[in-house]
Amino acid sequence: MTFYSIVEHWCSRYMYMLHNPNNGNIRFMFTDSWKGVVEMAKGISNMQSPCVVMESTIESDRGSIRRPEFNYPVYFFVRANKMADGNDAAVAKQEALHHARNFVAWLLDKHDKELNEGKMDGDYARIALDDTDVSYQSVGPLENGWFAVLVQFTREEPLNLCVDKGLYV
Repeated sequence: MTFYSIVEHWCSRYMYMLHNPNNGNIRFMFTDSWKGVVEMAKGISNMQSPCVVMESTIESDRGSIRRPEFNYPVYFFVRANKMADGNDAAVAKQEALHHARNFVAWLLDKHDKELNEGKMDGDYARIALDDTDVSYQSVGPLENGWFAVLVQFTREEPLNLCVDKGLYV
């Protein structure tokens, strides 16, 4: 299971979202970049709050050649009742942070349970959470009353590269 699949799975299990594309309750979406996140906020005026948008970019901006660090940006969106009201904006950001922290707690719980059960090859146990940095940043206001909290997961991922001699002449 990829990290993207794990986030989508959480959205389908989390009672405030219950993401289910089959019944039209779409609460999890992918986009290509930060620009896509902004564009998506413009187009999701009818979507229920809260929801999650995840960038599907693959980005490594630091790290060594053998242990690059990859970034996984996940945005937890909440709509404010009134855009012009500073209090509503603050409440929306706090709610988004609350959902983000619930995701991180759930992810840690799944990870630790698999490790404790000896499932070293489990989907959650394979995520090197001890080597993962997490940062939080509020985003917004965006279009249609949306505010978000960006949770940036940055992980070191050792490269186990070998040369495939069959690829060269």
